[in-house]
Amino acid sequence: MASEKEEFVTKQYVPTGEPLVKNGHVTIYRVRCMKEPGRPEALLKLYHNKNVYKLYNRMMNLDYTEWPHIHNVKYFDGNTLVVEDYLKGYTIQEIMDGKRKAKAKYSEAEASKIMDRVCEAVKAINDIQPELVHGNLKKSNIFITNGGHVKFLDFEPADPKRPRFNLLEFLGKLFHELLTGKEPKGKISYQGNYKKVIEKCLEKNPDKQYSNIRELKEDIEEVKVEIDETAEAETEEDDEDSEVRTVGIPYVLTLPFQGTILGIEWLLFSFFIQKNMMQSAGLFGGIFVVHLLVFIWRRAVFLRKENVHLDGFKLLFPIALFILILVVIYLGVGALIVPIT
Repeated sequence: MASEKEEFVTKQYVPTGEPLVKNGHVTIYRVRCMKEPGRPEALLKLYHNKNVYKLYNRMMNLDYTEWPHIHNVKYFDGNTLVVEDYLKGYTIQEIMDGKRKAKAKYSEAEASKIMDRVCEAVKAINDIQPELVHGNLKKSNIFITNGGHVKFLDFEPADPKRPRFNLLEFLGKLFHELLTGKEPKGKISYQGNYKKVIEKCLEKNPDKQYSNIRELKEDIEEVKVEIDETAEAETEEDDEDSEVRTVGIPYVLTLPFQGTILGIEWLLFSFFIQKNMMQSAGLFGGIFVVHLLVFIWRRAVFLRKENVHLDGFKLLFPIALFILILVVIYLGVGALIVPIT
């Protein structure tokens, strides 16, 4: 008759291959949950010579989303067996190793989103009463699923013999690494929008450091709002600029309308001056100049009122084209019309 341990490993949770991990600390198998609906895949973790049954049994009953769903937990012969969901994604350690290899890093928006979710997950665990401590928190134990959810792996009870773990300092270093690809060595190298947040996390004076994870999360969100508001204001300004540049100019102030009238006046001026009829040429030349100045003044007043700022090309090209047309008219009158008359 099979022992309870053999029943557990060979009939309830059946390994689908060789161990994924095998060392002095833990052996991990990918298994099939034979007695659960749909026979889902899971991970069976055998913690060698370690009794974490009480901790994982409590986590199984709490079933928070901040760690993988635990299907079962058993304690056999000084070893703890934990069966938990098989997650798809990567640990932050794996992600950062890949980023460094590719000489890449996260943008501020991406890094702040990850940190916000990590802080939210930490806060959720810290709020559990009685207290639930993750005594083994590190980058390789923070998992980002393909859906972007944060899960903490490989919980251990706090070890009173170890130095007290400074969670806020750890999160500050993590934030710095997400933003720069490197852990801070002494003075931080990051100089962006979240610099003060990281500095406060790494502050050696406890009175100047964040007092809790909630304050850190609020500051991250506050900086994000400031960045979004600045970007929104710049977008609105760009939209306004785009809008005023395409503002509808009254037809009487357009170059086609006024240009046609000015062209006729110039045509008459060109005709009379080339016929040496100076009195008439002076009259139409004067009308042309006054009309041109009034048109320029009225158009400038309108554009200034509508806050339209034309770039050099849009300002100079119509003028150059208008002058070219006037030259063509003048030469055409001299070459074609005057000889005929």
